[in-house]
Amino acid sequence: MKKNRKISKYNLLIIAIIIFLVFLLIVNIYVSINYLTVEKKVKRFGLENLYGFYETGQEDNITYSWTGKEAVKIVERKGEIVCIPVGNDRPDIKEAGVDLKITVNNKIKYSDIINSNEWQVISINVGEMKDDYIRIKFSVGDTWKPVDLIEGSTDSRALGVKVGRIYWE
Repeated sequence: MKKNRKISKYNLLIIAIIIFLVFLLIVNIYVSINYLTVEKKVKRFGLENLYGFYETGQEDNITYSWTGKEAVKIVERKGEIVCIPVGNDRPDIKEAGVDLKITVNNKIKYSDIINSNEWQVISINVGEMKDDYIRIKFSVGDTWKPVDLIEGSTDSRALGVKVGRIYWE
């Protein structure tokens, strides 16, 4: 009689383990099917994508964020022309310009060398794109570190360009 109790407790343990594993499998499948990509999070919850951007700063009433070597913003499309304010503070910008490429939904839309620390607005026509949200990727050829170029600086961030608030026309 004792032997049967041990077998039944053993069987219960095996059944409990199987139920637990089936539960984990179901949860894993559900999460895999309903996984929220960055684009889905931006669309569903209105969250801002901050990949590749440093914290925001303020200059002459312009709110901006520095990029690193690469940065991506996903924005809701609100017009035909996206306007992107871009700037830089690199001390040797005239000698060592910043090679900037901007792609929208994986298509190169802008490529130029920035040789000035003045703010400029880059206007890109996205009229042919039918998406409700667009993915804007900023890529720079070389970054710079203020600690290397500005005397007394302790800022060791690898900086690309400053990107202001994106707007539409």
